[in-house]
Amino acid sequence: INNVIVRLAQISEDVIRLFKKSKEIGIQMHEELVKVTNELYTVMKTYHMYHTESISAESKLKDAEKQEEKQFGKSGELNVNLLRHEERAQRRSSVRKIEKMKEKRQAKYSENKLKCTKARNDYLLNLAATNAVVAKYYIHDVSDMIDCCDLGYHASLARTLRTYLSAEYNLETSRHEGLDLIENAVDNLDSRSDKHKIMDMYNQVFCPPMRFEYLPHMGDEVCQVSAQQPVQTELLMRYHQLQSRLATLKIENEEVRKTLDATMQTLQDMLTVEDFDVSDAFQHSRSTESIRSVASEGYMSKLNIAKRRANQQETEVFYFTVNLHFICHS
Repeated sequence: INNVIVRLAQISEDVIRLFKKSKEIGIQMHEELVKVTNELYTVMKTYHMYHTESISAESKLKDAEKQEEKQFGKSGELNVNLLRHEERAQRRSSVRKIEKMKEKRQAKYSENKLKCTKARNDYLLNLAATNAVVAKYYIHDVSDMIDCCDLGYHASLARTLRTYLSAEYNLETSRHEGLDLIENAVDNLDSRSDKHKIMDMYNQVFCPPMRFEYLPHMGDEVCQVSAQQPVQTELLMRYHQLQSRLATLKIENEEVRKTLDATMQTLQDMLTVEDFDVSDAFQHSRSTESIRSVASEGYMSKLNIAKRRANQQETEVFYFTVNLHFICHS
């Protein structure tokens, strides 16, 4: 987990650092884009201005041509010989003025038309260049900037998550191995075997002591029970009494043993009931309320547990009482 936390912290630092650098590049690219569009706007305004001037010059030139045509039309209608000298001079002066005005307007129109053509060419070239720059920005540059921000991010994140997955998978494997060991230990639980192992380990405590030997007193060589008169009759009486008592005890002990076995079986049934299956509590389709209701109404409810505990303790008390009587009177 610590390894994953450190890796995530490093990824966070890398992302922030790369984002700052990519942001600087993006700002520069935006500034360049704004500069190009401003230049395009300036060139467009220049083109519009020269085109307006060209239209105005063309209009003035047409007016001059109309005036010239009108003046020549009047001259054709009038006979020059019929005009007086002053009128002829005045008409020649008017014609020369119109011709000069036409020449000036023609020159102005040609000049404005040339400027308009150059401005239009500059505008069209700048327009194509700007469109190319904008297209490059959105088609290539934006993708490249995202790649700069993503420089190694997915690879680092994948390595981190694979580290986490490796840890979880190994933890799950270890957990399963531990569960297998516990299950194997449960399958091998044997009370008789454990009892014998304990007695073997502490054989000095549980091993029967040596038999008591007969110790004669001051040279007495008799080491067996004497059945001669006058003690023979008394011994025979004690012998018959012991036989009768042993027969009675045998019958009583058999009954007590049966009671002990039945009580032990009852305890075993109580202690070996299969109440360990809790799969119902992990049913995803059930709601929390339904799980609680199943748990409260089922075998593991508090009421049933308390009742079983009371029965178990009562049976244990009875078993120990009977067992004590059996040990003391057998």
